Amino acid sequence: MAAGKLTPRQRMINLMYLVFLALMALNVSVEVLDSFPLINKGIEQTNTNLDQKIQTVMNDFEMQEVISAEKVQPFYDEAKEVRQLSNELIEYIIQSRAQMISAVDGIPLEQAAELNLLDLNNKDNYSVSSKFWLQDNNQDPMQPGGRGTRAHELYQKLSEFKESLTKVLEEHQLQDAVKLGLDLDGPYYLPNSSVEINWQQHMFDRVIPVAVATNLTRLITEIRNSEFDVVNTLFGAISADDFKFDNIAARVVPVSQIVLSGEAYEADIFVAAYDSKQQPEIIVNGQRISAEGGVGKLRIPASGTGSRSFSGVIRVTNPAGIPQEYPFQSSFMVQQPSVTVSADKMNLFYIGVDNPVSISVPGVPTESVRPSISAGATLTPRGGTGYTVRVSPGTTEVRITVNAVVEGSSRSMGTQVFRVRNVPDPVAYIANRREGRITREELALAGAIIPRLENFEFDMNFEIANFTMATQVGGDFRTFSGGGNRFTQEMLSVINNASRGQRIIFENITTRPGPDGRTRTLSPISFTIN
Repeated sequence: MAAGKLTPRQRMINLMYLVFLALMALNVSVEVLDSFPLINKGIEQTNTNLDQKIQTVMNDFEMQEVISAEKVQPFYDEAKEVRQLSNELIEYIIQSRAQMISAVDGIPLEQAAELNLLDLNNKDNYSVSSKFWLQDNNQDPMQPGGRGTRAHELYQKLSEFKESLTKVLEEHQLQDAVKLGLDLDGPYYLPNSSVEINWQQHMFDRVIPVAVATNLTRLITEIRNSEFDVVNTLFGAISADDFKFDNIAARVVPVSQIVLSGEAYEADIFVAAYDSKQQPEIIVNGQRISAEGGVGKLRIPASGTGSRSFSGVIRVTNPAGIPQEYPFQSSFMVQQPSVTVSADKMNLFYIGVDNPVSISVPGVPTESVRPSISAGATLTPRGGTGYTVRVSPGTTEVRITVNAVVEGSSRSMGTQVFRVRNVPDPVAYIANRREGRITREELALAGAIIPRLENFEFDMNFEIANFTMATQVGGDFRTFSGGGNRFTQEMLSVINNASRGQRIIFENITTRPGPDGRTRTLSPISFTIN
């Protein structure tokens, strides 16, 4: 049966089919069996009428081709292909029907092809017809109508025919305009049972021959009906693009959303026609948007920064009633409201540390920015607009040049010059102090000199290489040397035995080479024992 809304003709055919299916379920007399030929004759007349209607459409195709061959030819070629597929399938069904009648009554094939169903002697001998369709050459013995049987072959041909018609419609985007019949999927069940069976069993298992013959004629009707729907739809699609518009308006579409100083603004200016009486269906990024007077109203909240793209489709119905789709895509830039304030004399990098910088070009997406740096330094991306600059020792000046890819070509955005300085010297501390009074215990407990970078925002550490401690021991002024930053045992012994008021000086404090390769000599530290 056809899916979706059925035409009156199809409903009538389906009703006739239900009548003889009901008769098949009964233990009917010969007189009742003779009603099948009458039904068959009515269906054959319907098939003749359908064939004539299809031929009329084909004649119209031929006339239109003379007027506009280029426009009509693609649709006409498809219609002729559908016509050929339909005729071949119907011819196969007619031959199979004659072969079955020949087997049922044991008569020559030529006589069976012309036989009136009223003259069929074995109208109710379903054992022969069932064997003919479901058992002969069956390669799947456990499945009636399996591979190799005539029923399976018919099922395959019908499936291929329906698939071919569907592809024709899809090629011209007409699949939504036609609901094809030829239901082959069911589900089908045994009479008065929930046991599911296949299409082959539904059609031929224990179905009397006169009913099978009538049903095959009904099958031809469904084929002709599908053929007519497809051919007629193809003919209607010839003028599918001939839309009628009642409004025109000027539109300006810029070639680029970004215009740089010194370049030219370019745009396409044209007249757009639209139908204010038809509200198109507009889908953007999977969401339907509103339309007023035939014009869609798009509003996309801008979040984050950078390039934003969107795509969608506009669906309208042409004069033939066939939906048409027109895809589109576009993009725009999102920027944060911003202001740039720079200190002209503070463009400064330090040697040996990770100098963070941000590089961006207003109106240009981050992925299209191409920065480079001069010799003596490296520039490493950190993600987004962030980069890290490392400057080598001996470098006095660094230049960062920025290019950007705009409209497929590289454009220079400018160069920024940075001065280079050494990292400042650290300051030495003991017990968080540099001078003043301290107890022996506190000084001994500290046990080490700690260098610190004061008022310097970079994360950087220095290590003490060596130092000396000078103080009065007994009657002599003595000096003690240490490696690294920790006090030696000799120094700790002197500190623990120091007297109140004794002065202890830490001097000659030097560091190991820092990230810039330089060693530093730090200021001395002086304490008085409390």
